[in-house]
Amino acid sequence: MKKLNLYILSICLCIMGCQASPVVQDNTSKYPAFSWDKIPVCFHFAKRSSLLTEKEAAFVASHADLICLEKGHGVNQFGYTEDAIEQEAIQLKKYNPNIKVIFYWNTFLDYPLYRAHEVYEQHPEWWLKTLSGELDKKQGKIKRYDLSNSEVRTWWADVAEKAVKEGSCDGIFMDAFGQVSAPSNKVLWGEEKYKDIQAGLLDIIRETREKIGNDKLIVYNGIRTTRERKIGDDFKDYTDAVMLEHYGQFYSDSKECMLNDILELMKAGKNGRIIIFKGWPGFTWLDKEYMELPLKKKRELAAGNIIFPLASFLAGAQENSYFNYSWGYQMEDGALEWYPEFDLPLGKPLNDAKIDGWIITRDFEHLSIWLNLETKEAKIIPHP
Repeated sequence: MKKLNLYILSICLCIMGCQASPVVQDNTSKYPAFSWDKIPVCFHFAKRSSLLTEKEAAFVASHADLICLEKGHGVNQFGYTEDAIEQEAIQLKKYNPNIKVIFYWNTFLDYPLYRAHEVYEQHPEWWLKTLSGELDKKQGKIKRYDLSNSEVRTWWADVAEKAVKEGSCDGIFMDAFGQVSAPSNKVLWGEEKYKDIQAGLLDIIRETREKIGNDKLIVYNGIRTTRERKIGDDFKDYTDAVMLEHYGQFYSDSKECMLNDILELMKAGKNGRIIIFKGWPGFTWLDKEYMELPLKKKRELAAGNIIFPLASFLAGAQENSYFNYSWGYQMEDGALEWYPEFDLPLGKPLNDAKIDGWIITRDFEHLSIWLNLETKEAKIIPHP
């Protein structure tokens, strides 16, 4: 009990700090339009087979003002992610000229789905190696970028610049920051190389900002709490938005982890940041047993499990916070499902989240939320 009370005291002090934090982001003219009228939703997925159909594009453009198009989008039709995302951005803006289309471009992993990969393949000196001289590959398959190499950063930032300056995208999604900064990499690379790569990560963010300009968005991934690490909004310089990707999943499912993630969401939002909160329906595309279920069953499960992640989002949401909900990153992973809760009248928040042990409550103009992080139960209660 004493340990719990100390933990709650630290939470209260954190909330006080959140409330006192100044708004440091004032360049919001490039932000997507935001409204508290209903649940603010964004999309994040790839459709590998082709571009969206006219019907799908019209749906996306009419239901959100923010979308990130993932690696591999449209590659079966166009061959390269760059070409497909450009054409998709043009199509989406036919239906919604104000939609912000974000170009996914992993900051660390060499996915062979881009034309840029062919350039990377021609430069073995850019490939990250371990202390033993072997290639450092994720899961033994995907090569990693040596961010300490200035040529790598220039090549990477040039691809980003082309997508938003010559192309029709409104920003760049920089992924895998947590993988770059993982302390366990010191064993792979050595202390000096680890330090050089961390410096390179900061440099590539700055260099990308310089190339794409201040009128474009930089989104990065992101906030993450596990039993081993607490990662907050640690890369505020030169970025506009941060993703909280693993709430309640992937070793981030303890009550302590979820509470800390909500507090980090709140803190970043109060600093004027765009937040993307990824909600999961209790299973992911990696769960083979669930993936073998018929699509109808997966839809039913997702619909039945939405309240807890949605209430968690609402507990910490600030202006410019967006909710994303699916069980993966391909369109067939429920990316375009729409739930009745998304259409509930919401209204502006009337207060910050109130935390009592593991119970969280918060009131909006048209509904209230109740959340139990210990039992993973939640309620969304519309006002009469």
